[in-house]
Amino acid sequence: MREGEYNHDIWRIVMANHRAPRYSWGDLHAMLASLDIAEKRVHELLDAYGMERITTISAQLQDYAERWMREELRTIPDGEYTFEDHMEDASDPPMKDWVRLRVVVDDGSIIADFTGSDPQGPHVLNCTYGVTASGVYNAIFNLVDDDIPHNEGSYRPITVIAPPGTITNVMEPGPSVGGNTETHPRLWEIVLGAMSKAVPDRVAAATGGTSCNFLFGGVHPNTGRFYAHYHFDGVGWGGRSHADGNDNLCVPNGNCRATPVEIFETRYPFVEWSYRLRNDSGGPGEHRGGLGSERVLEVRAPEINVSALYDRMVSPPWGLFGGGDAATSSLLVRRVGDDEYRTFREAYGTKSNSRIANIKLKRGDRVMLCSSGGGGFGRPTDRPAELVLEDVLDGYVSVEAARDLYGVEIESSNGESVLNDDKTEAHRTASRPEGETS
Repeated sequence: MREGEYNHDIWRIVMANHRAPRYSWGDLHAMLASLDIAEKRVHELLDAYGMERITTISAQLQDYAERWMREELRTIPDGEYTFEDHMEDASDPPMKDWVRLRVVVDDGSIIADFTGSDPQGPHVLNCTYGVTASGVYNAIFNLVDDDIPHNEGSYRPITVIAPPGTITNVMEPGPSVGGNTETHPRLWEIVLGAMSKAVPDRVAAATGGTSCNFLFGGVHPNTGRFYAHYHFDGVGWGGRSHADGNDNLCVPNGNCRATPVEIFETRYPFVEWSYRLRNDSGGPGEHRGGLGSERVLEVRAPEINVSALYDRMVSPPWGLFGGGDAATSSLLVRRVGDDEYRTFREAYGTKSNSRIANIKLKRGDRVMLCSSGGGGFGRPTDRPAELVLEDVLDGYVSVEAARDLYGVEIESSNGESVLNDDKTEAHRTASRPEGETS
């Protein structure tokens, strides 16, 4: 825009370089509208109070947030805490890029030092420094009072060290776009993993740890127009000291919801055959990890071009304090004429199962998107038997997992379920919904 008017030459360049310019036009105008509103409100604020007073108040608010943050951080025991985890590529053999963290807590301040992390790689999972810093801030705000103002002052007590040229501070020309969707939430988890040794009651086990990036596009057979879509799926979140993890939520940095079934079927040439929570995908624990999802799509166009970026296909999301690992993610395809779902490496000869690009699905092919669950918190044998039974009745946990992982046997007889709880040697009965069987 120039002085409130369209700069048409720039718009022509932008729109000519997008295959689906209608969507880009709408997105850009939403951004312009938000900037117009922000500009209007800033002027209203300045007109009401004046520049000098606003400047003074802003400084005071930042100082106030800093004092509050330091008070909260002083509730964390001083010391050094470490943790490490890795990003991965489901190739053969799998590739792993390690992120190593040392956290120093000292009298109301925190240093998060990623020195020792692997060098940046030839892949998109590298992070810019800004993404790494925001991942640390995100995690720390989960440990303190949520009412602390999120302004410059609240960040002053937090120092982030990320050596240039590593996976946590990529240097040009290293790629980094996947650092936003995949590595940021992993950094969040790594910080919580380190802090679990200091404040175990404030942290959670690992989330599913991937945005399940599934991208596709083509020419719609009904309209003859280009379409493109960037799809995310939710994952299970980790169990906590006081509650189970939540099911099928976007990763901790997420601001993009999973695509509803109706959108797939009305806007794009897919039919969605199923969309469900994955049985047994949550890590077992006294507080169970949340469940991931499974989604099955069938192509209803001559061709759809797909790409994907997943994580947690090789190493499962971890549990804490005796809690079990969760189920890993997967991306499978069943081509026309095949009666089995296969990995993309098996079906198309791709190098990786988690990073694929420009695969052409044909009419009738089905793709299965499976997201990972959240890790368990605490020993599974400490979970009350009644809660295990509820999980089985709700379809979250199988009878076999109840027996093998939780030590609870469930038998069905004449409409009643009987629990044999080896932990307490107690014998309990619970009514089942009519018509259900174990």
